[in-house]
Amino acid sequence: MSHDVVVVGGGFAGVTAAREIALRGRSVLLLEARDRLGGRTWSADWDGIPVEYGGAWVHWHQPHTWSEITRAGLRVELSADAQRAHWWVGGERREGTIAERDAIAERGWNRFVDGVLDALPNPHEPLAALDELARFDELTIAERLDELALDEEERAVLAAELESLASAPLEDAGAVSVLRWHALSGHSLALTQYTGGRVTLEAGTGALLGAIASAAPFETRLETPVAAVRVRGDRVEVETRAGDLHDAAVAVVAVPLNVLGAIAFEPALSEGKQQAIACGQVSRGVKIFLRTRGSEVLDNAIRPGHPFGYLDTEVLLDDGTQLQIGFGIDAERCRDAELQRELDDILPGYELVDATWHDWLADEYARGTWAIHPPGWYTRHHAEMRRPEGSILLAGSDIANGWAGFIDGAIESGLEAGAAAAARV
Repeated sequence: MSHDVVVVGGGFAGVTAAREIALRGRSVLLLEARDRLGGRTWSADWDGIPVEYGGAWVHWHQPHTWSEITRAGLRVELSADAQRAHWWVGGERREGTIAERDAIAERGWNRFVDGVLDALPNPHEPLAALDELARFDELTIAERLDELALDEEERAVLAAELESLASAPLEDAGAVSVLRWHALSGHSLALTQYTGGRVTLEAGTGALLGAIASAAPFETRLETPVAAVRVRGDRVEVETRAGDLHDAAVAVVAVPLNVLGAIAFEPALSEGKQQAIACGQVSRGVKIFLRTRGSEVLDNAIRPGHPFGYLDTEVLLDDGTQLQIGFGIDAERCRDAELQRELDDILPGYELVDATWHDWLADEYARGTWAIHPPGWYTRHHAEMRRPEGSILLAGSDIANGWAGFIDGAIESGLEAGAAAAARV
């Protein structure tokens, strides 16, 4: 059976695109490789505790997401500030309030983002002042950090903050990723922290995804990875790994940037797109949940270079344990046998009871966490990746104009791709 549009990928971008196309009266088939929708978001239960293994945080500064939350009638909840903050300078652990530590971080942060108003005058149009942005786009986060005159404590605290944002070694991640998050948040470290780590959906990300998916009728097939997308005259043929063929007028391919190379395109995508796909995005980090026993306080600790160098108490549990969440720069450095030692190295005094995480780097349908682009992405690749390829449209949070790497960027991209695909039929 043929359809007007085939959508490849059932994350927030693909589901939003499918809804938008269906709302315009076109027939849509959505193919998703996993046994669930959601992509790099995943609401699940861990031993009775609801967790978000992937993207989770939302904010009213994220316009597309907030509109969908309002439309769906969903509620959000705000996490509390830590009662106690820790930070490491060399081999010394220091302790104080979150406000005291943030004051240290802010001194370096403000120097890091100096010039952002000229480089990103409208952060939802990242190429609007490309000549100004280019000087930052040449740099990794590490190189930009080296340009700053920071004392030892300022550098250690800022480096730990930046590692939690980058989800990758600072030597790989582009400096623009920091500038964009800062500008989109409202031009302060406090707002950047708030947009990326304080507000979540009471019912989980799955509730928002379900609300979008149920707003219009389209066919969905799970556990159906796609092998090839071929243009055949004025039609597009999508072949699954199982060998099934699906015919459509347009295909929307909404998979992560690091997964695009696993799909064969005939004819090949433009040389510019091939270069961008080969370049990829550099995130390789981990989001890890620890159930621990120790002090019954809300703790927050940061340590640069640590396997989960940002560690925060999410909730105090009724049995005297607590759920802590950690972010690190390399998923391969988190090993079950070493977790107690690594916990001691960032926040001593806690006994590890259990741990869980999903290895997004090893996941063949993700190959990384949220989008963190390397140096040169915006001057060389961003515009080309967003350009339609005839009857093939690429979509996804990784190539969003605004909140790239967030749910909001995925919804933005899905809205654009859905409208463009429907207009082609």
